[in-house]
Amino acid sequence: MQTEIPAPVGEIIRDLEHRLQSDAYTAPEKAQIAAEYVLYLVRMHQTSATPITGILESLKHDSENGAAIKIGLARMYGIDARYDLAHPLFDELLASPSLSPRLQVLTYIYLMITNSENQVFVQNASLLESLNTLMREHDLPNLDPLYHYAVADYYHAIRSLDIALEHYLLSLPQAQARNDWILASDNLYSIGILYRNKQDYAKAIDYFERTANTDSKLDSHYGEYIAMYGKATVFFRWKKFDEALAISEDVLKHPYAASYFESELYKYRAKAFLSLQQFKNARIALENARRVFDENRTDEVTTWRAELQQIASEITAAQGDFKTAFEQYVQFHQDYIEAKKYEDLELLESSKLVNEIALEKQRAAELEAKNEAVSNLLYATEAAEESHRKYNQWLVIFIIMAFITVVIMLTQLRKIRATNRLYAEAKEKAELHNQLKSAFISNISHEIRTPLNAIIGFGQVLTEKLENTPHQRLTSQIVNSSDMLLQLINDLLDFSKIEAGKLELDENPCKIRHSLRKLGDIFHAQATAKKLKFTFTIDSDIPPIMIFDELRVKQVLANLIANAIKFSNEGDIHITLTTLALTDNYCRLRVSVADTGIGITTEQQRRLFEPFMQAESSTARKFGGSGLGLHICQQLLALMGSKLRVNSEPGKGATFYFELNLPVANTLIVTPSAPAQISSFEKTNVLLVEDNDINVEVIQAMLSTTNLTITRVENGRKALQRLSRQTFDLVMMDIQMPEMDGYEATQIIRESLQLNVPIVALTANAMQQDIDACEKAGMNAHVGKPIEKQQLIKVLSEYLGVAPQETPI
Repeated sequence: MQTEIPAPVGEIIRDLEHRLQSDAYTAPEKAQIAAEYVLYLVRMHQTSATPITGILESLKHDSENGAAIKIGLARMYGIDARYDLAHPLFDELLASPSLSPRLQVLTYIYLMITNSENQVFVQNASLLESLNTLMREHDLPNLDPLYHYAVADYYHAIRSLDIALEHYLLSLPQAQARNDWILASDNLYSIGILYRNKQDYAKAIDYFERTANTDSKLDSHYGEYIAMYGKATVFFRWKKFDEALAISEDVLKHPYAASYFESELYKYRAKAFLSLQQFKNARIALENARRVFDENRTDEVTTWRAELQQIASEITAAQGDFKTAFEQYVQFHQDYIEAKKYEDLELLESSKLVNEIALEKQRAAELEAKNEAVSNLLYATEAAEESHRKYNQWLVIFIIMAFITVVIMLTQLRKIRATNRLYAEAKEKAELHNQLKSAFISNISHEIRTPLNAIIGFGQVLTEKLENTPHQRLTSQIVNSSDMLLQLINDLLDFSKIEAGKLELDENPCKIRHSLRKLGDIFHAQATAKKLKFTFTIDSDIPPIMIFDELRVKQVLANLIANAIKFSNEGDIHITLTTLALTDNYCRLRVSVADTGIGITTEQQRRLFEPFMQAESSTARKFGGSGLGLHICQQLLALMGSKLRVNSEPGKGATFYFELNLPVANTLIVTPSAPAQISSFEKTNVLLVEDNDINVEVIQAMLSTTNLTITRVENGRKALQRLSRQTFDLVMMDIQMPEMDGYEATQIIRESLQLNVPIVALTANAMQQDIDACEKAGMNAHVGKPIEKQQLIKVLSEYLGVAPQETPI
């Protein structure tokens, strides 16, 4: 192992294994061979095959070499996390009065390393003092490099990184001076890990490169293996997933692969695949991490193992199963807190024990100083100062760790309480859907719909009242643009409906040219702002009136046009309607939207229509977007018997197109416009329950031309008080209000007050479960915000009746 020329370590190990299995040697000779073999093996952090282990077990009682064999066996059992077999051997060695100082030092070193791997720090504090005493009392210069490495490993394990680095930098040149290239590799690798933990990734990579270079001194690939592992973990933490995944695959196939490194890499790979939204690969990596850990580290309680449950929760949530994700996250919290308490207790107890040892050493030094010569007094004073310095260091560490532990426990407790409260509220509000996802979508929809209600409502009123045509056109564009913004919110609802299979088309005779004109008005300003030419080409033989769902066709086209403008910085946007086939009853159209934008690669096109996906991860950062639009367009077109397709090359723009087979109609079915023009109702006394002042103004402005008498109260409780002493013909009820919401108020009106007054919900809660909840509470109708004036008057006329109009003579 310690030669200037490349050391044939691998060859030596294979030769020793062959000799151990040979019948050509006596038992004492095999014991001598075994003693050399185990110390070679554990220096490389390797374990023997089962047949060899059996031979070692049979030789461990040899009088001359048995102790060395026991040290090797104990360490190998520790590497395999078989602590029930490792610790009895270590205890037997430490209790042996005949153990040489050299073997005592090796026993302490390998026991400390094993304890650190098992997160046992308290015992290591005591072992370190015994090890320091041995090294002071005996002249063992050949063990100095390994001693400093073990001390560094201990301080590294308890996160005293600066102290650890000091000892690594003492061990490294000593190992290199003695041509101990395996230990030099271990030091370089450990320093790389230390800098990785300090997030100095460039310096970490440099040390791992130096680790790999030590292989030139050996005939094995030991340095290459640990360096590859180290670099893989750095690239994972550095979010350089392509490099990390490629290197980790090589590490997992390496002949030196160890179970600890395997389980760690599988965990990193699971997190990387999750970030890349490759959920199947993430789950496979996660299960491999669990399998390797559980097979090799049975019954260990560590935060590392608990974090696997956290990753499982994140994968499940990313795939949309929020209920299961929540249950997995709660389990992660429980496991993590249990393991964290154990690990932190070990760290705190370790610090405490070090302090106690330092104090005892100080007292002993003071007593010794009274009885010894002046030279001994000076030595004792230096030792006391050193002890005091260590005491201060450990006291600071103890206080910091205690503070961190308290903060972690309080934070976890607060998170658990907040999570439990969120779960309880979500469970009450939505029993038929996934609680967490539904609550999120509903809240986002509600919060954005509330201000949109004012914008669209006031816009509609202004459009009707303004006589100046240019001003009226501008106001109309505000309303149209707000409608498109509202459609983005409706994308969330559409996605939820698509998942539940509840999305249906509303097909009526419509003018497709009129629909395109509205889209042109909306997007013309956006295209002009980017200096893009915005044009339409419509075949002249396309029938003027056809039967289709105008809202959904406009939704598809609006999404395609918006994307074309978003991803184009110059050139033009061209919308084309081409007749493919025409009969008296049907017209088959091809609708295309072409741009001169950034284009899309073939690989990106394959995942373009998946939910929450965009061409690449940088697209969302640069251009924005939820990744839902094209998926919803594809689902809508599927309902129409069509499919969205794309032709594109990078840098040459993209053309999205689809085909529709639409029935031809001769006339429009015009919805009677009388309700929108109603000014008088048969019943006029209306109670408006609404806490938002702006929403009140919107509703009053919409109904200002009617004969309704509107009384407003701010919440459900005040509504009950007013209804208990006054009769109303109809109640317009908001849902989310302070003191008492609309659901509770309606239930009391029906059950306690026993009133049959019509109740119309006016709410920004517009999801299907919200409509169902209104009906379940006892409401008669639901009008979603932003409120359409015509729809509101239509609903009111149904319950208030239309007053007869006088015909002028």
